[in-house]
Amino acid sequence: MLKRNTRLRMEYLYRKSLEGKEHEYYEKKQKIRQALEEGKPIPTELGNEEVALRQEIDLEDEYTAIQKTHIDDEYATASEKDPKILLTTSREPSQRLGQFVKVCFCTLPIVIFHLELKLVFPNAARMNRGSQVI
Repeated sequence: MLKRNTRLRMEYLYRKSLEGKEHEYYEKKQKIRQALEEGKPIPTELGNEEVALRQEIDLEDEYTAIQKTHIDDEYATASEKDPKILLTTSREPSQRLGQFVKVCFCTLPIVIFHLELKLVFPNAARMNRGSQVI
């Protein structure tokens, strides 16, 4: 589990670092698009990359022309596969966690909490911490 968490953290940081480069690339394409629409000359700082950027702009459709963030990746496959849920206990729950549990008790019938939560969330992974058992 620790290796998996480390790998996921590294992937997240890598995707986030790429986001800055992708944003710069997106801004360059926007400058070329704007210059072409207004009939102005292409900015001189984009002279080397103009041909490659124009080809890419020509190949884009409405879905690929929009800039994507690392946050969008989480919901990209929402219709294809279920999200991963981790059920765990907390030795010292925070105030926000306590408020969340109170809201859950108010919205869901209390009978559900007497059953095993794994039945409520069938695709969840369970991890017990300390002496508390889920």
